[in-house]
Amino acid sequence: MKEKNLRDLVGDLTAEEHAELERVDRLLRSVPAPPAEVPSSLTRAVEQIAAGRRAWTPRRVAFAFAVAAVLAAVFFGVGRWTNSNGAHYRFAVPLEATASAPRASGVIRVGDRDPNTGNWELQLSVAGLPKLSGGDYYVLWLAKNGKYAGTCGTFNVGKGRTTVDMTVSYRLNDYDAWVVSGHAENSPWLLSARVG
Repeated sequence: MKEKNLRDLVGDLTAEEHAELERVDRLLRSVPAPPAEVPSSLTRAVEQIAAGRRAWTPRRVAFAFAVAAVLAAVFFGVGRWTNSNGAHYRFAVPLEATASAPRASGVIRVGDRDPNTGNWELQLSVAGLPKLSGGDYYVLWLAKNGKYAGTCGTFNVGKGRTTVDMTVSYRLNDYDAWVVSGHAENSPWLLSARVG
């Protein structure tokens, strides 16, 4: 009967295949059956292992906070480095060189207006202006009808490009030109651009 049932399950077998299946069947039947219940000694041993290992020890919590703080500092630093001191600029105004400084160039980046103070964030970037001697300095102006009307800030230059952050509280629509000049009010315009 046993042989007939085996043939019904697997079909015709060679003598070697039949012998191998009988050997495997004897091995499987020789293994004792599992216990009806898990011994209490084994249950207690597993519980002790779980109780002895807490996933979040104070040391691991401190380490996680330290890693989070380092990552936050890194991301903050990268953000500030890649975004010009963290400022967001709404638009940029290219400055054109005048005959008084034909090799000069520049750009003004205008940021958001602070709703509490009314100040506009500005970033002035210039190149090609000669380094001044003594107590001389350059001025970024707002002009109206061809005349200096309001100062935005003063700066000096070095070799290469100079970038200066400024804030102004003027209503920009009240003026018609941005101007870079020397500090005296009768200084010629070196760089200029239309406002708006």
